[in-house]
Amino acid sequence: MLPFDADALRQHRIWVNRMASGDAEALTELHHAYVSILFGIARRILHDPEDVREVVQDTFVKAWNQAGQYRPERGEVSAWLVFMVRNTAIDRLRQRTRRAHAVAGLADDLAGEQDLQPAPHEDAERRDLLAHTLTELSTEQRRALELAFFNGCSQHEIAQAMSAPVGNVKNYLRRGLLKLRQLASRHD
Repeated sequence: MLPFDADALRQHRIWVNRMASGDAEALTELHHAYVSILFGIARRILHDPEDVREVVQDTFVKAWNQAGQYRPERGEVSAWLVFMVRNTAIDRLRQRTRRAHAVAGLADDLAGEQDLQPAPHEDAERRDLLAHTLTELSTEQRRALELAFFNGCSQHEIAQAMSAPVGNVKNYLRRGLLKLRQLASRHD
């Protein structure tokens, strides 16, 4: 249970209403009231201090941007913020997992079909090969692949980031991966 009495909960609703009107001081007040609670929730999910800080910051940005959508009849501000930080932390965890799988898959593609574990110097060589290979892609292909694999972005998000149609993004990704495979097979 959160340590807030009825008067405090009422004050939190007032702050959210003021935030919806553009009052930045209300956001500061809400931040002071909830930052440690939200940090604790994010820390239980993520463990990485940098991810925790970013998730809490993202949560307050979302609260600022969505203050006009808050409805007191659906729950207290505390529940609204806890729900936001929890979902943001879980999204970050999923993004990190997708990125790790994508990087591992890309490294496997570049390494070929070897069953042997590489020696440490081979790992460095593969990283150098990957970095060099990425420079041989077009700017659009490289950017699309970086957004997809290293940032965990969907094709729609990549299209928005690149100001390009989704069809073009699909082409950049497909052709970029094909070119990476071709380049990797030359180095085997």
